[in-house]
Amino acid sequence: MITYEFLQNYWWFIISLLGGLLVFLLFVQGGQSMLHSLGRTEDEKKLLVNALGRKWEYTFTTL
Repeated sequence: MITYEFLQNYWWFIISLLGGLLVFLLFVQGGQSMLHSLGRTEDEKKLLVNALGRKWEYTFTTL
């Protein structure tokens, strides 16, 4: 039989996991909004686009 304490722990595990995922996605989104202000040279901008560009799809489709 599933106890009340187990359900509480399970619930908070799911909530903390979803909260961590949201924080990560918002962090990626914040990095993408600063894309043009952080890169000073063209090489730096290309590096930032390559680092954050692949995560763009996951962030916007999830949020």
